Amino acid sequence: MLLGYTFLGDETSFSSTANSANNLETITVKNSVVNELYVSSKVSDVNNFNGLIPTDWDIDTRLHASFNDDLYGGNVNFTEEIVSSVRIKRKTANDSNFKTIYEKDINNKDDFSINLIHYYAPIGDVSFAYVPIISGGEGDYIINTVKSDFNSYFICEKDISYPMVLDTNFNKKRIQRTGLIEPLGREKPIIFKGGKTNYITGDIECCFIENQNCTWQTETSWYYRNTIYDFLTNGNVKVLKDYFGNVWLIGVTSDEITEESDHPLHVISKFSVAECGDAHSINDLFYNGLLDTNIDG
Repeated sequence: MLLGYTFLGDETSFSSTANSANNLETITVKNSVVNELYVSSKVSDVNNFNGLIPTDWDIDTRLHASFNDDLYGGNVNFTEEIVSSVRIKRKTANDSNFKTIYEKDINNKDDFSINLIHYYAPIGDVSFAYVPIISGGEGDYIINTVKSDFNSYFICEKDISYPMVLDTNFNKKRIQRTGLIEPLGREKPIIFKGGKTNYITGDIECCFIENQNCTWQTETSWYYRNTIYDFLTNGNVKVLKDYFGNVWLIGVTSDEITEESDHPLHVISKFSVAECGDAHSINDLFYNGLLDTNIDG
């Protein structure tokens, strides 16, 4: 029971206190074991209070959380009846608004728990929003911001990501299509650009060795390297990102993956890639199989 700002601190805590002029907007419970938390706008008569908390919600009930050995707070059964699904949205420095990257239907209270690994986030602050869908519309956003930070290249698909750490080099160039005409009687040529072609292509070099518990697995690097080669040649579009903040939607374009070695355990793999879409576009990610939803495409 909360009376003003006093939380049953002494034997007179249940006595009437002066009303606070401030609205009570939030309650935080931490560093404690709580069985039940009840908040009502109806003032109880201290002389007739029997210690029993009402079980039914009424017009005066503001919060009634029953912690039945879990953290659901006793209100999830009511919530799951009105929430049809939950969306996870993402916003980076490249986005002007939140974009949906995941959606899950809600059938029971356990569906509210979502474990999502998102491999495509660039370096920098990334905000994620947990959004309930009620009667087809979006409810209040629950937003958390994390700092994405890494110091190597990564090449990813939806459910897997491989770091490129050792001896990594990406020799890239931007491609456009232009033409040059030298008309008779004109000193300077005319330069024109044909179409909207504008994309990145390049060659990647890397020594692929798996790292487990901060130890490089050099003796089994051949097996890990073959796993990487299967990944690179599976025909799927991938996300490539670097530690400067660049993110590209790419495909492997080389007909072969070549190797150079100055030692049996030091093998440099080489392959070529080309940009085939916009890595910040939900539409491009969806149609290339990297997202399961295209609500904001």
